[in-house]
Formats: sequence, C-alpha cells, structure tokens
Amino acid sequence: MNLETFKRDIKTRYKSLDGNDLESKIVAMIDAVHTEWSLKPSELSLPELKVLTTSILKEETVSLHNDLEDLIAQKERIERQISRKSDELQHFKYTLFDTFEKTMGDEESTLEKLHQIKVQSVDLLDILEEMIESAIITTLEKGSEVEDTLHEIIKDISYETLNANVLNAVRIRRILASILQSAMNVAEATPNQAEVILRGTMLGIRTALIKSIEKFRQYLLYVPEEVKALYREEYKTIEEELEHVDTLFTQVVQSLQPHNNHSLIQRLESISHEIRFDTEEIKDLSKETVELLRSRLSQLKRGVSEQGSKLLKFKSAQEAKAMGVRAWSVAKSTMEGAIKGAKEAMDKK
Repeated sequence: MNLETFKRDIKTRYKSLDGNDLESKIVAMIDAVHTEWSLKPSELSLPELKVLTTSILKEETVSLHNDLEDLIAQKERIERQISRKSDELQHFKYTLFDTFEKTMGDEESTLEKLHQIKVQSVDLLDILEEMIESAIITTLEKGSEVEDTLHEIIKDISYETLNANVLNAVRIRRILASILQSAMNVAEATPNQAEVILRGTMLGIRTALIKSIEKFRQYLLYVPEEVKALYREEYKTIEEELEHVDTLFTQVVQSLQPHNNHSLIQRLESISHEIRFDTEEIKDLSKETVELLRSRLSQLKRGVSEQGSKLLKFKSAQEAKAMGVRAWSVAKSTMEGAIKGAKEAMDKK
C-alpha cells in the first residue's frame, strides 16, 4: 500500500463526513477502509493504523491547536508585561529609598534603620554577589573584628535574601553559591585574609539557614490552606531538599569547584568540616519541617510556579555597592551594641 495515497484518502473522506459525533465518524471511516481498501481493523499494519489515527487526530484537533497557540501567545505577552512591571516595581523601590536617604539627613542610626527596611523590601538575589563583595571589602578596609563582622553581615543578607520569597530549593542553592563565590573572589585577591573571610562568611550562612528553616516551619503552622495550595510544587521540592540539608553545603561547594582555585576550595571544605554544617540542630529542625510539610500539604492538589523578580541591570551594580557598605555599618552597630551590653553587665557584677 502507498501510505501517502492512503493518507490523502483518509483525510479527504473524513472532511466530507457530516455531524459532530466522534464515534459515528470513526465507525464510518473504519467501514470505508474496509470497503475501499479491503482491510479489516485487525489487518491494518502499524504504519497503516498510525496513518488512520493520526490523520483523524489532526483533523479533529486543528481548532484546539489554534486555540492553544493563541493562549500561549497571550501567556507570553502577559509574562513580558509581568517582567517589565517587576522591573519597574524594583526600580521604584530603589528610587523611593534613595529619596528617603537624601531627605533624612546624615544621621547614621536613621540611615541604618532605613537600610534594614530597604533590605527587607527589595529582592536582593540579582545583586547579591556584588553586594556581598562590597560588604566584605568594606569590612576589610575597616580592619577590625573581621570574622565576627562578616558573620553578622552575611547572616543578615543571607536571611533576608532567602526569605524574600517562599523558601525554594533552587533559590537556596543559588543564594549560597553566589555568596560563597563572592567571598572566594575577595579571598583570592587578599590571600592573607582568606581564612577569616571564608570562616566569617560560612558562619553567617549557617546561622541564616537555621533561622530561615525555623521561620519556614513557623510559616507552615499558620499560613492559610489556600496559600499553601498555590505553592504546592515548590513545597514538594523543598521537602526533598530539606531531607538532605546536611549535604546541601557540600553540593554547593562541589558546584563551585570547576571555576575556582583548588586551594581555596580545599580551605572552604576544611572550614566547613570544622564549623559543622551537619549539626543535629539543622538535622532535627529540617526533619520537623519536612514532617510538617507532609502533614499540611497531603490534601492539596493545585500548584503554580513561583514568579521571580528581576532588578534593572543598569542600577544593580551601584545599588549593590552602596548596600554592601551600608550592611557593614549595620553589622558593626549591632556588634558594638552587643559588646556594650556585655560590658555593662560585667561592670554591674
């Protein structure tokens, strides 16, 4: 049998059939094949059966395909509009805070409070590397209590970035990788300070991760069911990630190996072993959170993808540098307040 001829015959015959009843039309086509081509359904070869079914499928679904293409085009237009509006929103946030900083004077404590609000109000992910690098360089330039200051800075920035959106496994990995990459960039340029840079950075990451998991656990306890339903797919992914959170840091470090100095990677792994990313605190907290996730989401059926935000590129480098410097100032004030409180408590004794 010539399959092309058979295909044309099927297509022409099917188009000529009246009515909308699918079953009766298929029965008519099977009868036509039997009459015209002397073939019973059981006698059709695989290629012949494929021509019959796919020809009918194409004719029946042409309208649905057209509708689907229209919807996809609409979806893509909406996504472009969302992206533009997201950029506009981030840009407006920066403009707003810039205006506040210009009009509120030079009082350092006020600017530090404003910075904290700004960090909580914008998505830091797209400027994270530049911001961390600026904060580390500023800390080194000030030259005192580098490790403790970096611990405080990285903790705050990591925590705010992790929690800017619903906790997400891919987001966690990207954040940790970005922070560590920035730290290694500066460490490579200042090898005499590499140890304190990497140690302070990793201590900050660990503290922020513990805080973020705890916050996520508390969130799950009280968030409305309809909200959890929206993020079902993300929660399923983070559930898998939390089950192996003790190996998360190792995997992130491995992802950085191809692009970094081997000795720095070794130092990072050594420090990681010393400060223990696989502590019982992280394991137990993660286990509790996973169990809570499973119990709360077992009946939910819907899911939508997280929409990430993008910052305007021309603004990012300038903002990242300024926010990195401000992060050092905030961390320093926090540390000085803690030290002052401790000294006052000792003096009273």
